[in-house]
Amino acid sequence: MNWFEPVWLYCERGTSGQILAEPVNALSTLSLVIAGLAGLWMYKKLPLGQRSADHLLLIALAVIAGLGGLAFHLFAAQWSELAHLLPLLFFVMVYLAFALNRFLRVPPGATSLAIGLFVLVTMACLTMTCVFLDRALQPAWSIIGEATDTKAIGATSCLNGSFAYFPALMALFALALWTHKRRHKSAKSLFFAAFLLLGAMVFHTIDHLTCSVNFVSGYKAGTHFIWHLLVGACLFILLRTAMRHQDKRLVREIIPPDAKHSKKSQTSP
Repeated sequence: MNWFEPVWLYCERGTSGQILAEPVNALSTLSLVIAGLAGLWMYKKLPLGQRSADHLLLIALAVIAGLGGLAFHLFAAQWSELAHLLPLLFFVMVYLAFALNRFLRVPPGATSLAIGLFVLVTMACLTMTCVFLDRALQPAWSIIGEATDTKAIGATSCLNGSFAYFPALMALFALALWTHKRRHKSAKSLFFAAFLLLGAMVFHTIDHLTCSVNFVSGYKAGTHFIWHLLVGACLFILLRTAMRHQDKRLVREIIPPDAKHSKKSQTSP
């Protein structure tokens, strides 16, 4: 792999090699950073006994994904694409483990198996050529393309890269259904986050198909920036859910008490 090979995926950039060729896409990636910073603000408001390193890891991954996305839409190279994609997938992997443990009290062994399965399916989706899927959807691409930009139809390969996020979408819906079955308070928020991701993937897919829509003075921005905004909202909902609805009984078991509580226990007879 040539790490500096250009990546021409989005309507706004086209085939331009300029750093500022995607101003809307670049700025909208900051929604992920904002989601992470909002998560940090919520984290600081948690009682000390309910904070954990898992929260900080999720917050850090959200911020890194946003900064990686900013780099991707500035430099449009293979290395910067991975800098955006991998933190997002790691976020889902960590969140899946967190939710199984803190929401559903799934044993560590079963949680590890679930994470391993998620990684395998994600790797398969990342390496798929999606030839069959693209051929099946080609009539739809053509119909939409005739009304928009027929030159962009070739950029829709494998749902324009959206298929890589399919395992994350399935994982979120599975968590939402399971928590709903268990009547856990996180279920509604997880469903909301899953539908936000689904909507984001739709806008990620149709970016080139809507490329002829002029937003400002004939400037073509596509719909990829909406993907960023919806993903940022999704990450915020997930971070808030992780801090509000974790099993506090389990937290008390695995997280050391705060300093004040420790001091009281030491002075008691």
